[in-house]
Amino acid sequence: MKDWTGVEEAYRVSFATLCAGTVTMMVDAVAGAAGPLLDVGCGTGELAAQALRRGHRVTALDPDPAMVAMTRERIGEDSQACLDVAALPDLPYPNGAYGAVCANFVINHVEDPRACVRELARVAAPGARVAMTIWPAAGAGWNPLVGGAFTDAGVVPVASTRLPEHLDFPRTPQGLAALATEADLEVLTAQEVTWTWSVSPEDLWAGVAGGVATVGQTFLAQEPQVQRAAARRYRERAAEAVAPDGLLHLPSRAVLVLASQS
Repeated sequence: MKDWTGVEEAYRVSFATLCAGTVTMMVDAVAGAAGPLLDVGCGTGELAAQALRRGHRVTALDPDPAMVAMTRERIGEDSQACLDVAALPDLPYPNGAYGAVCANFVINHVEDPRACVRELARVAAPGARVAMTIWPAAGAGWNPLVGGAFTDAGVVPVASTRLPEHLDFPRTPQGLAALATEADLEVLTAQEVTWTWSVSPEDLWAGVAGGVATVGQTFLAQEPQVQRAAARRYRERAAEAVAPDGLLHLPSRAVLVLASQS
């Protein structure tokens, strides 16, 4: 998986709140699970916290110890929760151990998506539901704002982070559903979902300036004068887009696939 070391706090105040937009949908999708829920890539702990409130026993894992620590801070000491430092595609759990498996914006970050979905299927018990989200191929709702500032400032793109063709897959409902089918899961729903991400301009920029994901790594790779120009143009553009409540309200989309283990 991509390395998030050192960007945890920047992620927490910025793009973690974007990723939280699908959490309720995912927990709803696996409601009624007969066994414990596995939260793969727990990040700041929003999904684990909501699942615990719904009465699930939860195992939450992330490859980054700092993310696991933030999840622990989020949920507290809960006897129904177990936290682990672990990563796809090699999870330290037996076959069929979980009654529900959730991977919120994880498969779009891994080096071998097919192997990782197979691993999600392996740890799912018979009849368990597996819920996954990814970002779709089209641009994110925040991209015109940040991307426009980058263009204005002359930001130079970094080398492509796309997967090799033989490992990649279409970032569409059909593409993610195909990975589930290849892993011998029965696809129940495959759809694009939408919501509005409400975020302050400074919190969004904290993720960029803090080096989160490709957009942040691109920013950090620039010369200082280009970084300053990008930050200035971002704030100018954000000032034009901000709502009276002081927030940006950005349309957001994701691919959500719900599947079942036979």
